[in-house]
Amino acid sequence: MKKGVLSILIAIIGFFFTYKYHALMYEIQNSLISGKEINFLFINDLVSFRRLFKIVIISISLLSFYLGIMTVLKKNKIGIVGIILATVLFISVFITFWKYFI
Repeated sequence: MKKGVLSILIAIIGFFFTYKYHALMYEIQNSLISGKEINFLFINDLVSFRRLFKIVIISISLLSFYLGIMTVLKKNKIGIVGIILATVLFISVFITFWKYFI
């Protein structure tokens, strides 16, 4: 598998993790608002989960960015798509999308 295609696939996997994280956050907030019972031990561990999430997604985006740059240096145009996806993924780590799931 070429590095450009691998860069795109890694970025797509990163977007999937981002989506699953924001869906989980929305579910937690929705259950808090509606008054459903949640395990409070899980909520206490959520702070460390947020940090771990950011570290993992930033690592995935940097790996995808690196593979995209390596592909562009070998004169392949598909690496540009990987670089763009990695940049969008890196920026999306710091935006809270789960607030807009309503």
